[in-house]
Amino acid sequence: MDFKGLVDKAASAANAAAAKASEAATALSEQARAATTPTPPVSEEVSPAEQALIAADPESALPAPAQGKAVSFFNTDKLAELQAVSAEKVQQLITSFQQALPALKSAGYELTEFEVEIGVTPKLIPHFRHAAQSEENVGAAREMLKDNKLGQMLLGALLKAGEIHKQIKVAGFGFSHIEIEMGLIPSVRLQYKNDAAL
Repeated sequence: MDFKGLVDKAASAANAAAAKASEAATALSEQARAATTPTPPVSEEVSPAEQALIAADPESALPAPAQGKAVSFFNTDKLAELQAVSAEKVQQLITSFQQALPALKSAGYELTEFEVEIGVTPKLIPHFRHAAQSEENVGAAREMLKDNKLGQMLLGALLKAGEIHKQIKVAGFGFSHIEIEMGLIPSVRLQYKNDAAL
């Protein structure tokens, strides 16, 4: 599968996470509105003396805010549910990613490190060192990844990035590694470092 497939898969995962985030945000804003909306006095009969006090100081008629309301505002089931969904999506992504690593390595792309960015739309950002391999090795890697869509997308993106990095020449800088940001809008970064740092 090509890079467009990677974009489509990331977009569908992001849409699901965004829908959950929207539900959580709506629930939180409703709770905030309920916490800050003043409630009228419980008694329907107001004596003339109480009317005079209310006219002089309208805020005295409002009930005192409940203690700890602001703290409980952030401690909601919806927020916990959103975090659980994000963690589950990231774990699914990492599992599929790990299964693809042996094939990617045989194609010449060795994982050196990876980052996980947690948020409304979580991201996985692996870093690969590139060592050119034969067409047979790349073909074998494709065959190994035939049942792993994420692996197929990663291999396609890495192969394109591998070709592009050979064409970019910057005096005093050498190619370091490839980063693939798998998130709402996937991207590929080519990292170059000063020759003295390599």
